[in-house]
This record gives sequence, structure tokens and C-alpha cells, in this order.
Amino acid sequence: MEKYFRNLKVQALKAYSIAEAARKKGLDPELVPEIALANDLADRVEGLTGPKGISTRIRKLRKKLSKEEVALNLAKEIVEGKFGKFSSKKETLEQALRTSLAILTEGVVAAPLEGIVKVEIKKNYDNTNYLAIYFAGPIRSAGGSAQAVAVLTGDYIRRSLGIGRYQPTSDEIERFAEEVDLYNAESARLQYLPSSMEVRDAIKNIPIEITGEGTDKVEISGYRDLERIKTNRVRGGAILVLAEGVLQKAPKLLKYVDKFKIDGWDWLNNHTIQNKNQVQDTKIKKSYKFIKDIIAGRPIFCHPSEKGGFRLRYGRSRNSGLGSASIHPATMVILNDFLATGTQIKTERPGKGAAVTPCDSIEGPIVKLNDQSIVRVESFIQAEELKSEISEVTFLGDILFGYGEFLENNHPLMPSGYVEEWWIQDLEKLVDKGSKYSEILLGRVPNPSEAVKISEETGVPLHPLFTYFYENTSVKDLKVLAEWLSTGKHIDSILQIKISSEKQILEKLGVPHKVDCEMVLIHDYTPLLRVLGVDQIEQDEFRIAYEKSKNSMELVNSFGIKVMEKAPTFIGVRMGRPEKAKERKMRPPVNVLFPLGQHGGRTRDVVKAAEKEKISIEIVRRECEKCGTISINTLCDNCGKPTKLSRCCLDCRKKGEGDTCKYCGMRTGFYDFRQVDIGQILKSAISLVGNTRNNLKGVIGLTSDYKVPENLSKGILRSRNDVYVFRDGTVRFDATDDPLTHFIPSEIGVSIKKIKELGYETDIEGHQIENTDQVIELKCQDIIIPKSGAEYLFRSSKFIDEMLVKLYKLPPYYNIETKENLVGHLIIGLAPHTSAGILGRIIGFTSAYVCYAHPYFHAAKRRNCDGDEDAIFLLLDGFLNFSKSYLPITRGGKMDTPLVLTTKLDPMEVDEEVHNMDVCKRYPLDFYNATLKYINPQDIHIETIADRIGKNTQYNSLNFTHSTTDINSGPTISAYKTLGSMEEKVKEQLKIASKINAVNEIDVAKRVIESHFLPDIAGNLRAFSKQTFRCTKCNSKYRRIPLSGKCRKCNTNLVLTVHKGSVEKYLKLTKSLINNYNLDDYLKQRVRLLEMSIVSVFEKDNAKQVSLSNFLE
Repeated sequence: MEKYFRNLKVQALKAYSIAEAARKKGLDPELVPEIALANDLADRVEGLTGPKGISTRIRKLRKKLSKEEVALNLAKEIVEGKFGKFSSKKETLEQALRTSLAILTEGVVAAPLEGIVKVEIKKNYDNTNYLAIYFAGPIRSAGGSAQAVAVLTGDYIRRSLGIGRYQPTSDEIERFAEEVDLYNAESARLQYLPSSMEVRDAIKNIPIEITGEGTDKVEISGYRDLERIKTNRVRGGAILVLAEGVLQKAPKLLKYVDKFKIDGWDWLNNHTIQNKNQVQDTKIKKSYKFIKDIIAGRPIFCHPSEKGGFRLRYGRSRNSGLGSASIHPATMVILNDFLATGTQIKTERPGKGAAVTPCDSIEGPIVKLNDQSIVRVESFIQAEELKSEISEVTFLGDILFGYGEFLENNHPLMPSGYVEEWWIQDLEKLVDKGSKYSEILLGRVPNPSEAVKISEETGVPLHPLFTYFYENTSVKDLKVLAEWLSTGKHIDSILQIKISSEKQILEKLGVPHKVDCEMVLIHDYTPLLRVLGVDQIEQDEFRIAYEKSKNSMELVNSFGIKVMEKAPTFIGVRMGRPEKAKERKMRPPVNVLFPLGQHGGRTRDVVKAAEKEKISIEIVRRECEKCGTISINTLCDNCGKPTKLSRCCLDCRKKGEGDTCKYCGMRTGFYDFRQVDIGQILKSAISLVGNTRNNLKGVIGLTSDYKVPENLSKGILRSRNDVYVFRDGTVRFDATDDPLTHFIPSEIGVSIKKIKELGYETDIEGHQIENTDQVIELKCQDIIIPKSGAEYLFRSSKFIDEMLVKLYKLPPYYNIETKENLVGHLIIGLAPHTSAGILGRIIGFTSAYVCYAHPYFHAAKRRNCDGDEDAIFLLLDGFLNFSKSYLPITRGGKMDTPLVLTTKLDPMEVDEEVHNMDVCKRYPLDFYNATLKYINPQDIHIETIADRIGKNTQYNSLNFTHSTTDINSGPTISAYKTLGSMEEKVKEQLKIASKINAVNEIDVAKRVIESHFLPDIAGNLRAFSKQTFRCTKCNSKYRRIPLSGKCRKCNTNLVLTVHKGSVEKYLKLTKSLINNYNLDDYLKQRVRLLEMSIVSVFEKDNAKQVSLSNFLE
């Protein structure tokens, strides 16, 4: 692995040196690349927050302490002055908190920069000092645990500086209690909603003030205008820290309180006990939470724990884990392609959601055809062939979840069905490998007669393939079935019975059979007849067994063969977000970050703006250090010497030095509103790099602090290569995250020669790589990108090469002719809530709309694989084009930016969720037996990555339990994205519901109306009354129409931003669903009331004035 990491770093440094040479030309905001390279957590923290020199100390402490302990210790050392003196206590505290939070979040997320607004030392009403920490919305990215420890850190360091406790007033306490409920109801759902009593207890006892800026438009109504709380708006950041941090993570917080002997936190014990009770109460109940807010057009596949839905199967495929789940590709097909690789599903348990991946070594669906036959669908191809003939889905197949998912979500283990991997271990326990069963021990599936014989001779339960859903029916039904089966005839190894109503019981059991000429034909009938005692139908033993049995499982175990439950646990599932693989575009799309004001028209067309030659815009003010020329470039247009940012008053435009103008007292800035010769700038750019046939789009204005524009030549080159710029200057591609620990060369489209060039030498068995069908373990920073992404990055590489040659006068770097040549090139992976990228290498392509990468790679971005998408972009694009000068000055502006880049992935320094991922080849017998007792996952040991951390095996031999033939199998794109109108999507949603036995279609229709259509209609009706008005030319918006009726800026007509069509778009469909499914009267009345409101708003009132005499007549 060291050789692998060394090669990555050498390649990265080569790209960095090219960017250095290019940047020296002075065509960018800075003369050096602006992404800081980091080898580890220590480098990332120092690069992100500082202080200088702290990385060495982090490395030393990290060898013996957890990251939480390191964070608290270093915060204390900072306030003690061990890393230099700061100008004030306030600055010292702020630095300590930011550094501490950066350590807690692995130096990856933006929370330390954006989530902590400031700290203040404020006064209690008894005139003592206390510490107040101001939090903002981006603190969410830190996660609950880090938020909680950040508060504890604040308490820990305020003691070191002799600052007193916070003493809240009763109004401040009640303000928080009101705010929490209001935030949860109006702004965003909290993961954990504390009671008002919990909130009051927390605010009363926390020794520092948790506060923040107003993050939401929603205002509180009760406790307004408080002296020490400067906003009446909801403080989202503060609420997140209190609810999802301190209160939700109380057990974890107490651990560090005890370790560091911090007094004053004993009150948390009450909340810990309450949380534990809440978990136990929901242990094995059905959970309806996942279908509470369903979306029209996104189907429910299985109601909570409904029989015939998805059967829980324990294990991990090579392309699952870290929050994802595998299902059979045949299941994806029979669900009318609504599920594809990467599609998000919302689940009843163990977690809230997962991204779907294919695995064909688990059980597929069982379906009923139009001819009444019951078929077990075993392959993707078979599913495609049968798709149009399916009338019912009696069983959806398995959903594969690893032990690690239950461990991560702290969910009790649910009973496992009797599966092949359990059966084989039962058999191994009873027979020797050298016995007559040796072939079966090696993996051969026994035929029906062999299965019965093995059970009779060894006492092992009946093989899972011939174990049916006996637990889903009654003793009475099984007796009726046995009597019916006894009337059948055995012809050519097929049991033939005349069709009758008893066939429904056969369907419920999931027994495959055909129907031909009013006859039911069962091929593998021997095990079925044996466990039902059909051969003893005329004997007393048969009658006694049926009379004594209390349930169906007792009955089938009465005839000398042990039978286990096939599916004791079903998991409810619905569709979440569809998979995504798409280029990142700003809205609207942009080629270059160059401001045009209103001069480019609504389309922000640079060419159109250039027709005016000179335009007035807000733009950076740079002054040449030698000749004093004012320009927008890093090097002077006049003499070629470096320029520096120059302040001037934003009002009187006089040059100044401080934040305020000494002449008029107004604010100063490093930009001004002045004329720029856009015509000449465009001509110069065209002469340098040539022109483009495509549209060249700029921006209306820059949101950065200094209003630094991008070089217009870059925009021309992007336009020519059909790529788009993001707000930080990079060209990005977004794709859903899916995990992969092993790959097969043939499935990723790479030759053996290329695989060896990339440093892969052996397969998972230790054999030399010789053919494209061997299974190879993926290196932790290698990724497989979607083919559509490869096409986009290929165009991006062409843009970069052209830029190097024509703009920077340097040799091209990529020199690739096809997208396949991207293999081996480096990228940056970046999650939206972070400020640190991870270095990756492209090694292949997938037809799925996902980015397959090692679980470590996703965890390094602080991501799991529950359906979210992240960005990738070429490494040299980042080095050349990313600039902090382009970033918005608004809150959250530094999120989703590569301020630092991790070049070497250390599993110890990634998100800890991945440490719970299981890495064994199979689960032991003790595990399967333990699941039947609903034990907590912590009470049984299965090997996870946590057992490997710090050892030689942390990077390799990450085993899996279930094989996958091809990671590309199954539909590549969800039907939700290919269907047109919402009406079509809902129609298909309900069509699937009617087909799946585990779904109640009437309930689906009702939920769609109640959770989607009615809130949408009511919300749009409300929005219509509060809407703004938009100018058709310059796009300016007005809350109220000016008296002139026209735009004040360009004297053009104004139009509505919310129209009648958007208000009533779902009304007709809603009424249709109510009538078709005969839904309850209350729902009909709600819809009628909404319809009346719409009519009153949009239709003319034709009522005539009448007098009393009209009524008397």
C-alpha cells in the first residue's frame, strides 16, 4: 500500500507543479494554487483553522488519545498560550473552539469555519462574565456528537480563563422552549425532538450560552426583543446544537464529562435514561415512520413488516455496506424498473434509508403470471422475459443488510430466515468433509430428494430452497392443502392436481408451480409432501399431528423432518430519491464567473454585453504597486508588475484604508462600481484562445467579498468544450455514492494490461491476475465512475489542455483521445457539507448512474451510502481554477469547496460509521441463533473494520459474505426519471401497489393525497397570495407592483411568479384518485374546501346584489 500511496502523491505533486507554473503567469486571482495539500488529519486541521504549528502536536497526541480527548486537550493548550498569544480572550476562545471542532470533524467539514459565527464574553445580571457561543446553520455538518463535544469544550476552556457560568433568565429559557418546537414545525424536522421540559432543564444547567444568528425567516411570537438575544428569528444553529447535539448525544457526552472530571453536568443522566427507554419501547414494533411523508410517483414496495415484502437477509456483498443495501436485480425489474442501482430507498429498519445495489446470490422474487403459474425468478434475464406476464408479486425477495448496519443504528437484531449460509454450517457441524456429502459441503445445491434424505439422515433442517413460507399460513389451511395434494397424480416426476381454491394456499406458501389445462403441475414436490405428512394422510398420526399443533410451524415439524421459518422478518420499503449522475450546473448554467450586470440580458450573454463595449459593473479594484494603474488583473495591464487589492469608499469612491471612509463615513471595500471595457476584454480573449460557436454565459454579479472575476478566456474554452463552471471555478460532475470493496475487470471495462499498470497484481485468492473475470480487491482511493461522468470529465480534460496551451503557453497535460483514456488519472472527491476533498484515481467505468468507490473513500468525505450524491472533478482543474476569491461571502460560502486536499487516506481519520462495517466471509452459527432472541448487536462479536484499525489488514482482506456476478446488472435508470408527467408516475405507482401483495393500494392513494397533493395545493395557494413579481427583461423582482406597473430599472412589463396552473396542477388528479379508490368522506371534504378556495381566488364573482324584497317574493 505504501507504494500505491507514493505513486498517488507523485502524480498529485506533478499536477501541482504544472498548476504552480501556470499560476505564475498572473492570469488568476492568486499566483499560487489555492488548495492546501494535507497528508493527514493534523495537516487538514492546521490548513483549515490553524493555529500554525498545531499539526505536530495533533500527531503526537493522536497516537495515544481519541480524537475527542485530543480536541479537549488542545483547546486547553491554546487558551494556555502554548501556540502563541492572541490579541484578546475572545480571539483565544474562538481559535480554541474552531480548532477543537475541526479535530472532532476530521478536518473535513465546513462547520469549524461556518458553523461557529463568533464567541463573546457577555455579562450576567449580577455583573459576572460568561461565555456565549454563536452557532449558525452549517453546524449541522459537524454531526450531533461533535456539536455536543463543542459545547463541552466551551465549558472546559472558559474555566481555564476564569470566566463564570451562564445564568439564564426565565424568559431566555422559555424563548428556547418555544423556538425548538417552532423550528421543528416550520423550518426542518429534527432527528430528535426534545420535550419542553428537557429544553428548560438543559438551558438552565448548561454553563455557557448556546445562541446564534437568526437562520430562518420564521419569527418567534412569545418571547421577543430580549436584551441578550439580538434576533427575533429562529436560531437554527443553536437549536441543532441543543437538540441533536447535547440532548440526543447525552450518553456520549457524559463519557467525556467523567473522563475529564468536569463538574456541573450530572443533570444529563436523567436524559440518558429516557433515551434508553425510548429505544427499548420501539424494539420490535412495526414502524410507519418511513411512509409518513411519501411522494407522488415514488412507490411503496412493502408496507411495514408486511408478509410477502422484502425478507431481511444478513450479509454484505462486495458492493454494499456503509448505509447501502443489496437486492436481487430481478426484483428491480419486476418492480417496473422503479428501483435501479443507486436509487434511494426509505426503510422501516435498521436505518432510515439506503442506496440500492444489485446482488444476485440472494433470493429473488416470486411472482404469479397471467396464466396463474407461480414462478421463482432467479435472474435479471428471466425477469425481463416475464415482466409483461406478471399479474402479482407474492414475494419481493431478499434485502441484504450487514450486521454493521444494525450496529451503527443501535437496532436490535431481528430474527433471520433460514438461509443457505446458515444451513451449510448446520450441516458442517453434523457431518465430516470427507463424507458422502462432500460435494454439497463445497456448494452444490441438493435436488429435492437429496434434501429430504439429508434431513432424515443427519437431522439438519430442510434445505432453504425447499423451505416455504409455512409461518404465513394456518394449521387449518395446511390440512386442507395436504388433503388436496393427496389427490394428485405422479406423472413423469411431476405432481399433477386438478385446479381448485386450495391453489391459493400453495401461492401463499410460495411453492413454484405451473398451470396447464386446468391442472396444477408441481416439479419439486417431494419436500412439500414430506413436511405436510401427505404420505400419512390415511393414518392416525396425520390426524393427531394436525389436532395437536398450535401453529403451522409446529405442524410441519411433526413428521420427522425439522423445518425452520423461511421469513420471520420482513422490512417495509418505499422509494426515496432516484439515482443521480449529472454534470453540476449553477442555476442558470454559467461558463465563466464574469459579471455583466443587466447588460447581458436575461440570458447573461457575454457577446451581447460586449456589443455595448463599455459596461458599468461592481468589480474588484487592484492597483499596480509600481505605476498605480487600476485594473482587475493580478499582474498590471500596463507594466506587468504585481497588483494589490485597493480599498475605496463604496459611496463617494474615494480611496481609503480602513473599513469606513474618512471622508463620508460609509463602508469601504476592495471593489467599486465602474466602467469596464468588456468589448476589448472579449476581443483580447478571442485573439488568445479563439472563439466559440456555443453560447458564452456569464453572471449578473459576483457574491464574493472582493468581486474578483474569472479570466474570460476560460469561459470561452469551457463553452467550446461544452462544460460549465461551479461557483468556485471548478468543472464538476455529481453522482450517487455507492460502496465497492472488490471489482471484476470485465465489469468496469478495463484490460488486464491496464489493471496491472495501475498496480494490481493478485486477485482475492492470491492468484496472479490473468483474466478479466477474476475478483480483485479495490484499493482505497480508486473509483469507478459512471460512463456519462466519463464523457463529461473527458470534455473537461480537453478544456484544461486547451487552457494550458493557449492561455498559459504550457504543454498539454492529459493528451487523451477517448474517455477510456481517463483510467489512471486523478480526481478530487468532495461532499457538499465539507471543505476538504479527498484524492482519488479513476480505474474504470460503470453503466449505472453511480460512483462506485471504496467505503473508506466515501467515509473520508464524511459520507455514507444512504442515497446522497457527491462531486468529482479533475485534480488539475482544482489546482488551476479553484480560488477562494470566487467564494460567496454569505454564510455557508466555504462549504462544498476544496480548501484542503487529503492525499493519503488513513482509515483511522475517516468518519467512524465505516468502522462498524463487517468484513467477515460468513457469519457464525451463534450469530444466526442470537438473532432469534432479538439481542443487541453490541452483545455479539462479528469482525468489523474497527477490529482492523492500526493493523496491517486495515487496507486489505475486507471480506464479503455474498457474491455479485456483475455490479452493472439491473436497470441503469429508475422509471421515475423516464416517465413524463406526474399523472403517469402516479398511475405507475398505483399499478405497482396493486400488483404487490405486501402493499395496500388504497392506503397508498390516501397517503399520496394527504402527504403530497394537499400540502402542495394549499402551499401554492398561500404562495400565490404572497408572491413576488418579475421583470421579463432584467429579471428584477418586486414584492409589490410599482405604481407605474412596470419595472423601475428597465421600464418593462412585470409578470407573476406563481400562476394558477401551479396552484391547481394536482387538483384534477386528486379528485380522480378519491373517486377511483372511494376514499373516505373527510378527505373528499378537505379537497372540496381547497377547490372552493381556488375558485374564490381565480374565478370572477358573478353574484348580484339583491334586496330583502327578492326573498319576500
